[in-house]
Amino acid sequence: MRKRGKKVFAIILSALLCTAGAAFLQEQNSVYSMGAASFTDVTSNYWGYSYIDFSANHGVINGYLSPNGTYQFLPEKSVTREEAVCMLYRSLSAAGKLESQEDFSAEYADMLTANKIAPWADRYISYGLKYKIITEGELTDFTDDNGYGIAAPRDQVAFWTAKAINKKLMPAYSLIYTDKDSISADKVPYIDLLYRQGIMQGDDTKMFHPASGIKRAEFAAISNRVYSLVMSDTYQIQKETQSYRGTIVSVDSVNNRIMMTQSDGTARMIQVNPKTQIVIDGKLNYNGLKGISTGSNVIVAWGAFYSTDNNSGTDSVMQLHIVTKTQSKAGLISKIDKIDSSTSLLQIENSDGDIIYYILDKNSQTSVTPKKGQEIHFISDGVKILELQ
Repeated sequence: MRKRGKKVFAIILSALLCTAGAAFLQEQNSVYSMGAASFTDVTSNYWGYSYIDFSANHGVINGYLSPNGTYQFLPEKSVTREEAVCMLYRSLSAAGKLESQEDFSAEYADMLTANKIAPWADRYISYGLKYKIITEGELTDFTDDNGYGIAAPRDQVAFWTAKAINKKLMPAYSLIYTDKDSISADKVPYIDLLYRQGIMQGDDTKMFHPASGIKRAEFAAISNRVYSLVMSDTYQIQKETQSYRGTIVSVDSVNNRIMMTQSDGTARMIQVNPKTQIVIDGKLNYNGLKGISTGSNVIVAWGAFYSTDNNSGTDSVMQLHIVTKTQSKAGLISKIDKIDSSTSLLQIENSDGDIIYYILDKNSQTSVTPKKGQEIHFISDGVKILELQ
C-alpha cells in the first residue's frame, strides 16, 4: 500500500506541475514566476540558460518541485506530446497571440477521455483541436495504454509549431538537411517554414533528426523564438522569399523537382508544390516544369504570399519564377496589397493578360509612386522588383 500511495502521489504532483512546469502554481497565482537561477540543475554557463530563463519568466516552462523544496528544470528530459502542445499554447498566450482565451475542454471532453489525455492538458489540447493545430487522429499517439505521456518526435513538434504561428507556406521548398529524405512529405513545407523563420534549424552537421525527441531545454529555445516571431510585425524579405542563382541540371516533372548547381558549385534540390504556376521571364508557362530548359543559367525564386482577392482566407498566390535574363519588363498594375509600411505585393498584368506577383520594398529603386491601373516598366531579380519606372 505504501508503494502504491507514493506512485499515486507522484502522478498527482506531476499533474499539478503540468509536467511542463508548475502549471498549477502559474495559473492559480499570476505573480508566480521563476528564472533559470531558480533551478538547481541549470548553471549559468549551460548553453540553454538564457532560453530557460526567458521561458520560465514568461510562464511557458517552469520547474519540478523537489522534496527538499527546491526546483529542478530537468533540461535534458524529453518533452511529451501533451507538454509540447501545452508549451506552444503558453508561448502564444505570453505574447497575447491566442486566437481565443476560451476553454474548449467541454466541447472535446469525450475525445480527451477516450485518448487518456491528462486533465491538466485538457485546455491546451482542446485549443489545438479547435484551431486545427492538431487533429483528432493524432491524439491516439499522445499517451500509452496506461495514460502516460509519449515523447514527441522532432518532426511532429515542428509540424504543430509551424501551424500554431500561422505563417505562410511556400510554393516550393529547398531543405538543407542531409537527412531530408527521412522527413515525411506532408511535414516538409512546415519544417521549411520553421527553418526560414529561424525557429528550428537542425544541428551542426545539417541533420534534422525527425524521429528524435525534443529536450526541455530545446523547447525552451523554440518557445523563445516563437514568442519573438509572433510579437514582431516586421516583414523580413529574406525569410519570406527564396532566390538561388545557378545552372539547371535536371527537371523531374513527375515528382515536381528541380535540380540545380548553384553559382558556388553546391547542389540544390527544389521541391515544387504541384499547384504552383511556373513563371519564366515574367510570363506564365503553361507546360509547368516541362517548360524549364536544362543547362540554362538562371535565377530560381519564389515567395510566401497571400492574395486578398478571395474571401476564403486561403492562399491563391503560388508562383515560382525562372529568370533567364535580367531585362526590363512592362505591365499594368492591377492590384497593390500592403504587407507592411514599407513593403507591397504588386499584381502586374503582362501583355498576355497573365497576373504575375512581385515584391516592392524599401530597397527597390523607384522613380514613380505605384498606383492601381498604372502602366509601368520594371526590372526584377526573381520575385523582387529592383527598379520601377
